[in-house]
Amino acid sequence: MKKTFVPTRWTLVFLLCAAMLTLMGGAAVAPALPLISQVFPDVPEYLISMIITLPSLAVACTGYLVGMACDRFGRKPILLLSLVIFSVAGSAGFFLDSFPAILASRVVLGIGIAGLMTATTALITEYYTGASRVKVLGYQSAAMGLGILILETGGGSLAEISWREPFLIYLVGFVILLGAIFAIKEPAREPTHGLRDSSVKLNMRALLPIYVTIFVGMAIIFLMPTKLPYLIAQVGSTSLMGTGVLLGLMGFCAAVAGIFYGRLAARMPRMQMMFLCFLVLGVGCCLLGFAWSVAAIAAAVILVGAGNGALIPTIVNWITNEAPIRAMGKATGIFSMSLNLGQFASSLLVVPVLVIVGSYSNLFLVTGFLGILIALIFAVVWRREVRISETS
Repeated sequence: MKKTFVPTRWTLVFLLCAAMLTLMGGAAVAPALPLISQVFPDVPEYLISMIITLPSLAVACTGYLVGMACDRFGRKPILLLSLVIFSVAGSAGFFLDSFPAILASRVVLGIGIAGLMTATTALITEYYTGASRVKVLGYQSAAMGLGILILETGGGSLAEISWREPFLIYLVGFVILLGAIFAIKEPAREPTHGLRDSSVKLNMRALLPIYVTIFVGMAIIFLMPTKLPYLIAQVGSTSLMGTGVLLGLMGFCAAVAGIFYGRLAARMPRMQMMFLCFLVLGVGCCLLGFAWSVAAIAAAVILVGAGNGALIPTIVNWITNEAPIRAMGKATGIFSMSLNLGQFASSLLVVPVLVIVGSYSNLFLVTGFLGILIALIFAVVWRREVRISETS
């Protein structure tokens, strides 16, 4: 009988370190966007924003295939390869002089992020069960938030040197790679009686609403790295470091929410948690719409970060309850696709909306109303579930 690997504390540490790179890995250079616009003055703003959003599109296009590869070749090999891709493609912008070449490197970066997100989530699902899994999923969300704090604050600091230096922050993937090689092991699997993991089917009827929800949630949240720098400039601040700190504050608040997620999830039904997440996101975006100073923006960012930190583990835990363990790579791959497609769609959808509403403040205000509307939908579902449970 094959000995089952029991994850150690170091296993969890390096899993969470890898998870740090996933949510806003493509947005690490967001504070440098205004500088990049100056270096490439003939490139329109929406193409400049694609430096941030193209990795998300790449994840959306390759997430399912990466998930299948995870199921077939194993979680650890995909994780290690993805860390290499993340570091090499992410740091390429420091060396490249051509804007099209920079965009191409961002596509490759997205493939690495797809592998990181899929492999880390699948490994957590297989390593842990029950209440331990819920707690670790909260830690994963906290790690993603901490990643935002480190990547965005570090990117803002490096952007004070020049537009190139923020790309160097991606080299942190090589450091995590060294630890992951030794601390993470491939989970043992039961015999499949001749069936490959790729033959296991997903219940898409149950999973589709979950994927749509994370798509919409990320479309809202990803306004932060792509449009918040312009809103900050609109209220009179020109500090790139300050922009990075505000985006990092969002990550810090997401991390705090992730740390306490396990306690909240034990006390709240899932639909109530979804209602709370979107309500906080919506109110935060509305506050950005009314923000008159950097301090007001900071208060709104705290709410958006907290909503983000609770939303992701709620969604992932929902998926793990609906998907079979042997198809978890595919299930988390589609999750990665939906999440990142929402991020990419965010930058495209805001273009016509911004033309209609006329300012970044109004853009965040409209987005906030959308978040509150979604929260009300989940409130109706939650109350319906309560009534059903009371009558049964």
